[in-house]
Amino acid sequence: MKRGIKDPTTGITEGKLRTLLKSNLRPIWRNTSRKVFINSVRFKATNPKTGREWFCLRCEDCERVMGVSEKERRTKIDGSLEKRPKSVYEVDHVDGITPLTDIRETLGQYFHGMIYGKMEICCVACHKIRTKKQNQQRRKNK
Repeated sequence: MKRGIKDPTTGITEGKLRTLLKSNLRPIWRNTSRKVFINSVRFKATNPKTGREWFCLRCEDCERVMGVSEKERRTKIDGSLEKRPKSVYEVDHVDGITPLTDIRETLGQYFHGMIYGKMEICCVACHKIRTKKQNQQRRKNK
């Protein structure tokens, strides 16, 4: 189907359908394999702020130790701080996720890579660098 043309059956474009599918699959992933993975790599350490024990994770790239429940307010592009604090770590899909281009062909691969793909813990800064490199590599291979 050509770009920007609405499907007569669904009433939306294929791009909009991909966006809807991805945004609805992410919460499912967050509540299933992500939790199991985090529980498998976390460890107990002493919180430097309170002196009590808490569960921690370690960034695979920079070795930063972060609390599982630790949050921070991130800086936006315009330099201001976000209103709500967000987690200091992210879960990276090492192999990447199959791009959801042709829905009929790649939905199974996309879902399989999201749930069963190799994952690692990264701090937000390291995850941005990894994602940028993966996107550049993907564009180069096209």
